[in-house]
Amino acid sequence: MTIPMPKKEYISIKMAPEHSRRYQQLMSTLTKYQRADRSYMAACYLLSADDDVFEIADGLVDIEGIDFAMIRTVTKKKFGASSSTYTAVEVGYSLFSWKDCRVNPHDMAQSGAFWLPIICNALLIQGNATNVEVAE
Repeated sequence: MTIPMPKKEYISIKMAPEHSRRYQQLMSTLTKYQRADRSYMAACYLLSADDDVFEIADGLVDIEGIDFAMIRTVTKKKFGASSSTYTAVEVGYSLFSWKDCRVNPHDMAQSGAFWLPIICNALLIQGNATNVEVAE
């Protein structure tokens, strides 16, 4: 008896034009293999969502990797350790590095109307459950 495997279905995430532009800018600094890596995709999705975070991350994402140590330090100084922005950066670091996240699900749930959907989408991206559509 053969048990049918469930069909894998993807959802697609469409970004706002500015988010898409920033995402493409970060991804363009990576190698072909890094651009195909879901951990890089999820991290770049988070780091490009907000203009302030993008300004911090721009120049810290390249073929050598993502300098999350610097991104986390600057974000923490600028926004504080209890801010939603810092929560999002910590989630990005965890998805990228596969290390335990310093923020818990409650912190993520309290991240607000802007960051909560972005964090959830990043989880779906890293989990290979969604495609990212960039605006042309």
